[in-house]
Amino acid sequence: MVGSLQSEVSIEFRYDEERKRTVLSRRKAGGLCHLGKAYWEDPVLCLQIVNPTAGLFARDELAMSIDIQEKAKVALTSPSACRFHTMPDGQAELTQSFNVGQGAWLDYWPETVIPQRGSSVKQRTIINLEDESQMVFVENLTPGRIAHGENQEFRKLDSSIEIYHRRELLVKERCFLEPSAGHWPLSVPGWKTCHYASIWIAGKNPDEVLAECVAMVEDPTAEYLGGVTILDSELAVMRVVAPDNLILRRLLKNLRATLKRSIPLLNTNFRKL
Repeated sequence: MVGSLQSEVSIEFRYDEERKRTVLSRRKAGGLCHLGKAYWEDPVLCLQIVNPTAGLFARDELAMSIDIQEKAKVALTSPSACRFHTMPDGQAELTQSFNVGQGAWLDYWPETVIPQRGSSVKQRTIINLEDESQMVFVENLTPGRIAHGENQEFRKLDSSIEIYHRRELLVKERCFLEPSAGHWPLSVPGWKTCHYASIWIAGKNPDEVLAECVAMVEDPTAEYLGGVTILDSELAVMRVVAPDNLILRRLLKNLRATLKRSIPLLNTNFRKL
């Protein structure tokens, strides 16, 4: 279709033994994905991934591959929300894969995803973790452009995530949302809207890392709802829902600050206004 974009993005990070820091060793990006200027918050190399169209249109396809090699330490974010724009027909597809090498670190903390009225998107996320790697990986979803009167007015959102350890599957999860057919499990009685986020945490002893967060997430008096699941000895997930995006953003900020006490590598300034 005229106007649609097909883009492949490949980014590689490695640990430079001579310079004793992580470097961006290979980059191939364009079309639907541009890269900001990398900078160090030692020992972490930070990078903003920019979508020049601020989202996806019908029949857009984006395949993104990020390789974080042994001992490299990387933090990735986006400067603004990713919008799935209105699509009269067709759908967009996004595939993103992450390889976190032995002893490497990934901090993936993007802004929220906003599926606009009539949009249809298929998204697949694949993460491979090698031995002694660590990761904090955030997914963040709002039900539409609430300020424009949109709430659950997209057509479809088919999102899946697969997490592997040394190419052996640990987790495979799919979220299929189709509001017109009643496929909207993210709802809470009394809430007009429901905003969702998950935080995947990989590394040794996630139960100890999350000890302080459990009380915060599962607080029965809070204005949000949440829970923590320990999936195995090196992987856990926190899930939270909130009645508006401001509450969710504040909660995520507090959770990050709490996690930072156990995971010092989260001490990254993403330099956002």
